[in-house]
Amino acid sequence: MIAINEDLQAIQDQAARFLTERADPEYLKALLDKPASFDSESWGSIAEMGWPMLAVDEAQGGLGLGLRGLAVLAQEMGRTTVSLPLLPVYQLAQILKQSSADSSALTVLESLMAGNGVACFVCGAPLTLVQGKLQGRSVATPFAAVADYALVLADDDGQKKLVLVNLADASVTKEAVPAIDQARGQARLSFAGTEVCVLAADNAEQIHADSLAVAALLTAVEQSAGAEAAMLLARDYALERKVFGQTLGALQAIKHKIADMYWRIELARGCVDDALLAYEAGDDSWRELAAASRVAAIEAYEFSAKESMQTFGGLGSTWEGLPQHHYRRSRVLALELGSRLEWRERFFSYRLADQGNAREPIEALPELGAYRQQARQWLAENAPAFSGEVRQGLSFAEDLALGRQWQAKKVEGGFACINLPAEYGGAGLTELHKIVFGEEELKYLLPTEYFVISTAQLMAIFLRYAPEEARRELGPKAIRGEQIWCQMFSEPGAGSDLAAVRLKAERHTQDGVDGWLLNGQKLWTSWAQVADWGFIVARTNSDGPKHAGITCFYADMHSSGISVRPIRRMAGHDDVNEVFFDNVFIPDTQRLGDEGRGFAVAMEMLMIERVAGVYDESIGGMSLNSLFEHAQHCEIAGAPAIADGEIRATLLEAYIERQGLRSIYRRGMAAVGRGKEPGPEAGIRKLIMGRARQRLGALALDLIGPEGIEMNPNGDFRTDFAWSWIDPAGRIAGGTDEVLLNTIAERVLGLPQDYRPDKNKPFKELS
Repeated sequence: MIAINEDLQAIQDQAARFLTERADPEYLKALLDKPASFDSESWGSIAEMGWPMLAVDEAQGGLGLGLRGLAVLAQEMGRTTVSLPLLPVYQLAQILKQSSADSSALTVLESLMAGNGVACFVCGAPLTLVQGKLQGRSVATPFAAVADYALVLADDDGQKKLVLVNLADASVTKEAVPAIDQARGQARLSFAGTEVCVLAADNAEQIHADSLAVAALLTAVEQSAGAEAAMLLARDYALERKVFGQTLGALQAIKHKIADMYWRIELARGCVDDALLAYEAGDDSWRELAAASRVAAIEAYEFSAKESMQTFGGLGSTWEGLPQHHYRRSRVLALELGSRLEWRERFFSYRLADQGNAREPIEALPELGAYRQQARQWLAENAPAFSGEVRQGLSFAEDLALGRQWQAKKVEGGFACINLPAEYGGAGLTELHKIVFGEEELKYLLPTEYFVISTAQLMAIFLRYAPEEARRELGPKAIRGEQIWCQMFSEPGAGSDLAAVRLKAERHTQDGVDGWLLNGQKLWTSWAQVADWGFIVARTNSDGPKHAGITCFYADMHSSGISVRPIRRMAGHDDVNEVFFDNVFIPDTQRLGDEGRGFAVAMEMLMIERVAGVYDESIGGMSLNSLFEHAQHCEIAGAPAIADGEIRATLLEAYIERQGLRSIYRRGMAAVGRGKEPGPEAGIRKLIMGRARQRLGALALDLIGPEGIEMNPNGDFRTDFAWSWIDPAGRIAGGTDEVLLNTIAERVLGLPQDYRPDKNKPFKELS
C-alpha cells in the first residue's frame, strides 16, 4: 500500500466500496466475452464522484491531489480488475502545463474532468503529419474504441510534435481489437488527413516520454495491487482446498510458492514508492525508478497470476475460475505501454545518461538529511585514518586493535551505538539515525566487523533484561569496544530450530551463590575466540514442550570450564567457533529474563539480528554500483558488457531488489520509530540479498573470464569479486532461505504450519 493521508484514505475507502460492488464475477466475464468492451456504467458513476479531476491541479480546475491521488484509485482498479481511463486526463493536464496550446485543448480538459468524454494515450512509433494533418495507423491502444480524443506523438518532417486529436473526425477509423483481456476497450486508430491541435513542438519527444513514464509508474501501482489480489486468491483457495487429508496450503511447495509471490510484490511496491516520492520531489531519478517499477511490477503480477492459476489446478483454467481475470490482465498490462524488454532499455538509457549525478537518499524523516550531512563530515575527517590501505598487511590482532580504536573514536564523536541510551554510552537517538550513519560508514573499509554482534545486536537485549548494576558496568565497555560479546544460539542439533537447544543449565549453589551449572556445546559462534562475554540460550527444563524450557543467560567467556575451538571457514577470517561448557557456573543474577521464557527473549534477539546492519545492501559483499562500473569497463565480443541483454537483465534485477528493499526497510523502520515491532521486511531483505550476493558475484567473475579464478590472498569481501562470491553465509546465518520462506508463508500470510511431530511433546521424549 502506498503512503496516504486522511483525505486520500477516505477516497480509497470510497473506491474500494464502489469498485468491489462493480467487480461482480459475472459482469467481469461479460466484459471479457466481447471485443473492445468498456464499463461505461462505472465511468458515468465515477465522474459524479469527481475521480477524473482528482489528480489535476486546482489551478486547472481539478482537485489537486496529484499522481498519488490517482495511484490510490489505481490500487483499487488493480485489485478488482475494473478498468477506467483516468490516466489520460492527468496526462493531458500535465502536458498543458508545459504547452502553449490554444483554448480548445483547455476546453477538452474541462470536458474530460467532468466525465463528458474519454481520452486515450497512443504509444508506439510516431505517426506522421503531412501538411499539418495526421496520417497513419496506431498500435492497439487501450480505451481507443470508446475514446473521444487521443494524445499522439507525430513526426512533422523530422520535428516531433505532440498533438490532440478529435476522434469524431470523419477521417478517423476505429478498428476494435479482439484481445487477451477485452475489458479495456482496445482499438487501432487510423488517420487519413485528420486535423490536430498541436500541444507541444519544441520538446514534444521529451514530454511524450515523460507522459509514458508517468503511465508506467501508475500502471505499476495497478499491477502491484493486482498481483496482491492474485496472491490472496491463491492463499485463500489453499486454505480451503483439501488434498491428501490436509489443506493444500499445508504443502510446503505451495507455501513457498505463495511466499515467493509476496516478496516479489513487496519489491515492486518498494520501487513504486521511491519513484512516486522522487516524482513528487521533482527529482530526475523518478524516470529511472519508474522504468524499474514497470519491470518489477510486470514480473510480480505475471508470476502471481500464473502461479495463482496453477494453485487452483484444473479449476483455474476454466471460464468460471476467478484466476483468469488476473491472468489475462497481467499479460495485457505487461504489453500495452511496451514490454519489459523495452522498459529495460529505457531504464539503462535513463541511468547511463544520468551518471555522475550523485543523488541524496530518500529519508524516512526530513530531519535525517541534516544528520546525514553531519555524519558525512565527521567520517570524512576521521575515517580515512582507520580504513582502506591503512588496514593492508595488518595481522588479525593488529586489525582488531585498530577496530577498538575506531569504536572508541565513534564514542567520542557521538556515533557509537546511536540508538542505545546515552547513560550507557550510546547516543540516545533513533534506529533511523543509526541507519543513516551506517549507510555512510559503509563507504569506508573500516574494521567494524568485530563489534556488530556486541553493539548492533546484543546490547539492546542486554540493556533491556540485565540488572542495572551490570548495565552500567558492562554496557559502556562494549560500546567503547573495550570488550567484545558473542552470541551462542546454534548447536550441532539446533540451528534454524532454535528451540531444540540441549546445552543444559541446572540449578546449583556455589560458595553460597545461587546460580546455574552449564554443560554442553555451542556451534557457529562468531568471534568467540576474542569475546569477553557471551549471550547464551540454554535448556533449563526438559519436562515440558521444547519452547517452554529455555532460559537466557550471559557469561564471562574467561570462566573456568569454557573452551573455544576455531572452525576454519572456506574463506576469510576464521571468525566462527565451537564453544564447550564443562560444569561452568553462572550466577542467577546473570539470567536475562524469566526462567523458562528464554525462547521469547531469543526471538527478540533474532529480530534485532535480522534488522542489524540491514543498510548493508550487499551483506558484506561488493556494492551494486561497483558491479555497474565493472560491466561498463569489461567487454563481451568486443562490445561493452553493459550493452549485453543478459547482463542488463541481471543488473536491473539487482537494482529492483536494492531499491525495493530500501523502500521496504525505510517503511519498516519508520514503523519502529513509532513504537512498533520490526515486521517481515528484515526477513525479506536477508532472503533477497543473500541470493543476490552469490548471483552478482558469479556474474562479475564471468565478465572477467579465465582470470576470474584468481583469489588474492589479501583480498577483501568488499573489494574483490571472488571473495564476494565465495562466502554463502548470507543465505545460511540467521535462518536459511527455506526457513525464511516458511516464516513468510506462515506468519505473514497465515498459511498452516508444517507438520511438527515434536509439537507439544515433552522435550525429554524427543530423540
